[in-house]
Amino acid sequence: MKLTVKQKEDFHFVGSGESGEINIDAAGYVGGKGRGIRPPELFLYSIAGCMGIHVYEALHKNGKHVEGITVDTDSERKETYPKVFTKILLHFTIKAKELTQDDVKKAIEEALNKTCSIAYLINQAAPISYSFKIEQ
Repeated sequence: MKLTVKQKEDFHFVGSGESGEINIDAAGYVGGKGRGIRPPELFLYSIAGCMGIHVYEALHKNGKHVEGITVDTDSERKETYPKVFTKILLHFTIKAKELTQDDVKKAIEEALNKTCSIAYLINQAAPISYSFKIEQ
């Protein structure tokens, strides 16, 4: 996988790859002007998106009809540089009929420990925990 990130102006960068483009900007306290997503947010979007995709895939493969998945994130970071993530929490809300707690737990565990390479890698450095609820 290849992509390019190119400076557009000051702290504003544009990333481009096979899936399209994304605007990236720094936080306001360092000079960003809200022209794009901050890199730490992109990081969490990547984890949540990857997990959502792989949880859906696992449930779908097991014959479960899922109407929707929402993944909310919360995290903790060090206060000093480098401001690395120290904890990441994912909360899944899964809308589906005839879905059990075990179905969801199994799908999340499979995604976290096997199929979502991003979460698997990050979980080695910043523990990822999760919770979920099922909406019918």
